[in-house]
Amino acid sequence: MGNTKLIEEMELQLPIPVYPTKDLGSYLSQNGKDITADTELMITKVFDSGDEGGIICLLDGINPEAFVISITLLRVKPDHPLFDKISAYQKRRIRSIFRSKGLRPGRR
Repeated sequence: MGNTKLIEEMELQLPIPVYPTKDLGSYLSQNGKDITADTELMITKVFDSGDEGGIICLLDGINPEAFVISITLLRVKPDHPLFDKISAYQKRRIRSIFRSKGLRPGRR
């Protein structure tokens, strides 16, 4: 699959500090989690869930629970060594999701 190289590179960098997008932070907060868009979380594992789900991440840092979240719902620090590659993947993935639904992605 096309995600294999990025996943391998991410695995070498684990754990990867990330932040939830505003939408994910808001959703988690509304559902009783003490999480905002400024809460630092850690990717501890990465998986390829195929064309349907893309790259998904196991996160630690959400209280005693762990969550599996699409990488498209996470923000990597701009100074992280994989920032450019992960950002490029996220943009391609989001564009692909919108196109599959017949929509046009807006600017973030």
